[in-house]
Amino acid sequence: MSYLLGIDKGTSVVKAVVFDADGQARGQAQRRVEVLAPHPGWHEEDPERTWALTVEVIRAALADAGIDGRPVKGVGISGHMGGAWLIDAAGRPARNAVCWPDERAQPEQMEIERAGHMRESFAISGNGLMPGITAMVLGWLARHEPDMLRTTAHVLCAKDYLRYRLTGTVGTDPSDVSFVPGDIDARGFSERVLDLCGAADWTSKLPPILPSEAIAGTVGRDAAEATGLAAGTPVVTGLGDACANALGVGALEPGAALTVLGTSCLNSLVTAGPERAPEGLGFLFSMPGGRYLRILPNTSGTVAFDWFLNRFGAPVAADGKPDFAALAARAAAVPVGSQGVVFIPYVNGSGVLAPFFDAQARGSFFGTGSHTTYDHLLRSVYEGLCYATRDCFDAMTTRPKTLRLTGGGARSPFWAQLFANILGLPIETVAAAESGAFGVAMLAGVATGVWKDVAEAASLNTVAARYEPDEAIRAQYDDWFGLYQEARDVYRAYSARRAALKTGMEAAA
Repeated sequence: MSYLLGIDKGTSVVKAVVFDADGQARGQAQRRVEVLAPHPGWHEEDPERTWALTVEVIRAALADAGIDGRPVKGVGISGHMGGAWLIDAAGRPARNAVCWPDERAQPEQMEIERAGHMRESFAISGNGLMPGITAMVLGWLARHEPDMLRTTAHVLCAKDYLRYRLTGTVGTDPSDVSFVPGDIDARGFSERVLDLCGAADWTSKLPPILPSEAIAGTVGRDAAEATGLAAGTPVVTGLGDACANALGVGALEPGAALTVLGTSCLNSLVTAGPERAPEGLGFLFSMPGGRYLRILPNTSGTVAFDWFLNRFGAPVAADGKPDFAALAARAAAVPVGSQGVVFIPYVNGSGVLAPFFDAQARGSFFGTGSHTTYDHLLRSVYEGLCYATRDCFDAMTTRPKTLRLTGGGARSPFWAQLFANILGLPIETVAAAESGAFGVAMLAGVATGVWKDVAEAASLNTVAARYEPDEAIRAQYDDWFGLYQEARDVYRAYSARRAALKTGMEAAA
């Protein structure tokens, strides 16, 4: 029996999944990523610790599958995009990794915006700038930690660092280059965008670009000893997580749509060419096969749900974790519209990237009263994230016919049906829950001859459930969605005033 290993290095969790030749998950494991915040708004990781966690999940996934590393024919790695993982000439981390939620470069981003360069950057890259993308992080380092330029040999993204630890080879792929951001038409780096972000001196530190599906190297002897994989096992270049999830749910052809219910909700549409509309907003990533992925993200995705549970509490399951089935049941008992409570889910410190750009936008509960209970607030959080998703898809030039959900939240029938009712679209979930890991395992399987092509591999991940919109409820939600849009526009104005007051207080302190 042939097996494939997919590794998905997420913002919150690193996972490893062993798949068989039928696309079935035979073993899996995950570990919580250890986030470091040496200053408010910073989001870092210790690369050595993250590698150690990756070693743990590989060994645990193999053990869960009941195999050693010898039957594993190939390995693929997916990772969150943006940020900067710097290594020196000896391959050692030059500093802690900076990850995409990091806010430190927000002042530099605002300078770029005031200078009027955002439109030029978007025209080249198809991507809006945000503080945690690679070019912005490198620009911040050039200004605040200039010694890093001397000590750094290579700038990598998350998946590229893990692949380097497995194989000893340096490289990246077009999907991660997209979010540096690069030149989307050329599928390469852009010196002009780097210059606009204050990172021009870092150009020589950027890695070679390899096809996502190419065998970039093989597992080295030290990595084999650490992980239990066989030395010489092929490792493909891999993909950024957004593109890996698209492959993993079978979103291959133009018009296919998916939403990843993750830390950031990635609302994605596969396109035949580099579609930039709506201009100046969201992301545009290169996909294998000459396709592209147009994304309008809600940067406050399940992080908003986590924030609510952390602040207000949650029923707990036997394993000590939040009981999501109990939470869904409580929310389901509340009427449509959460008894008048509307949640604006902008809790991410980086602000909002779509369907408008506003780095200062923040969230709120609107419509609370003496009647408001925990359950009303809870349901409004579920609804608010659905509203934000609809807001993004409504701004795209093409309306999808169906939407595939993936990520942890996709396991909730209540939430999937809520998405169907609020978006007015059929919602599908697929059998392989870990779509990011499966997406890169697909590439590894094609590269090593386990499958003929990506389409054959994708066909193995069948539709697990389909949820049709209830037309009567959909009509009610049209009205609530209209109120949501009005409220979020009012709160945008409040957010600007809030930011000015906050800045004045901090300056006076």
